[in-house]
Amino acid sequence: MSTAPSSREQLIERLNQAIQRSGNITILFTNALASRVGLSATEFECLSLLKEGPLPAGRLAELCGLTTGAVTGLIDRLEKAGLVQRSADPNDRRRVMVSTAYDAAFESRIVELYQPMGQVFHDLTDRYSMDDLAAVLDFTERSSSLVEEMIVQFHKESKQSALTEG
Repeated sequence: MSTAPSSREQLIERLNQAIQRSGNITILFTNALASRVGLSATEFECLSLLKEGPLPAGRLAELCGLTTGAVTGLIDRLEKAGLVQRSADPNDRRRVMVSTAYDAAFESRIVELYQPMGQVFHDLTDRYSMDDLAAVLDFTERSSSLVEEMIVQFHKESKQSALTEG
């Protein structure tokens, strides 16, 4: 059992390490779950992003770090599998919007696969007060938004670097 941090700096360092470990484990879990439903991790993550609502194909490419050509291929595969649909953006018909289109059986399978994790998290949250949970929620939402921005920036910088080096 590890000892309790004796300073704020040590606590923050442990938190950073725990977040990195959690991220790595989440990636491994996503890969395993995606494989169970016959998708790549990237395809599965794209579907997860689309659960929040339709996205322009270009934004999907940005978030996933894909070129527009690669995201077109990904959307083609997901559309062929009946999991997404394309439509014209009502505000800009040149832009393609992508939304989920999967059926109840697919959704049921995903819920079934997530159920054990949901139960474990439910049991874990029983250990925390409402204030604790509110703080965790606030941190998670804020950090997710910051990381999303960083991902887009990282991909932009990588593309620029590839252009100048190539």
